[in-house]
Amino acid sequence: MRARVTALVSGLVAVFAVVAAMHSNSARAEVAALNASGAVQVANSQNGSAILSGTLGPGNSLTGTVTISNIGTATGPFTLGLSHLTDTPGPNGGFFSHELQLTVDDVTLPTAPVAVYHGPIDALNPTSLGSFGPGAAHIYRFMVSWPAGTDDSRMYGSSMSVQFDWTATDNSQPTSPTPTPTPSAPSSGGGSAGGSGGAPLLTLTAPSRQTVVKSGGARLSATCSTDCTVAATGSFALSGAAKSYRLLPLRHSTTAGRKLALKLALPTHAKAPLRAALRRHRKVVVTLGVLATGTGGRSMHVTRKIRVTG
Repeated sequence: MRARVTALVSGLVAVFAVVAAMHSNSARAEVAALNASGAVQVANSQNGSAILSGTLGPGNSLTGTVTISNIGTATGPFTLGLSHLTDTPGPNGGFFSHELQLTVDDVTLPTAPVAVYHGPIDALNPTSLGSFGPGAAHIYRFMVSWPAGTDDSRMYGSSMSVQFDWTATDNSQPTSPTPTPTPSAPSSGGGSAGGSGGAPLLTLTAPSRQTVVKSGGARLSATCSTDCTVAATGSFALSGAAKSYRLLPLRHSTTAGRKLALKLALPTHAKAPLRAALRRHRKVVVTLGVLATGTGGRSMHVTRKIRVTG
């Protein structure tokens, strides 16, 4: 990274995989990636996968197109979904799946593009693309952007990869488009939060008042409804200080239903200013966040605020 501690997504990997539904019917819809342009390249012509890769910084974007075709002998509905999301925070606790924005448009007719999805990468739910007849082809434009003006220092050392899946269903299935699910909003407090498409149901608990200085960190516990990997972060700001402080992030795997106890350590350089703020009777609030990622790649993020009392 550069002197300004500007984080870059270097070699961002987004794999576009296509999966044809296999049934006993002799006639079926079958999906294939034919070609790509821009930042997207067809990686394997046999299984139809393509890869979006490149270097991305704050205020920049990566754009590419991929052509998806029905090479089968029957009409069938096609769906775009997300899987295998791996989002690893760096030492400052930043998650690229929350920061990066994804825009998907059907640009088969360049003068009349059709919006498919716009929002955070990790909020993409299975989305109907309508029915494709035999030989039909659609061109999809993918743009991954990093909004300008964000605190990019949080992203130092973070990394992310994700897979997008096109799925075709054979003609034994309904051919009318199904409604696009509305992404679930993340919880802003304690308790439970859940999501569709295999995201784990995450329960996060933490004492509302904690002696972070005396205990050396903030305590919380997380429980997933399915086997998952949890990544926990914490941060706080002091009145009059030019910067915020971050607790040391943690990452652990846990099994379904197990209550995982976590302690985010207070960095040594943050102890003295935190003690000084408490002596002046300043209110200090730590924001804790936990991202739980299930085995299928879907995730759910929950936050909780605690008051520092000593």
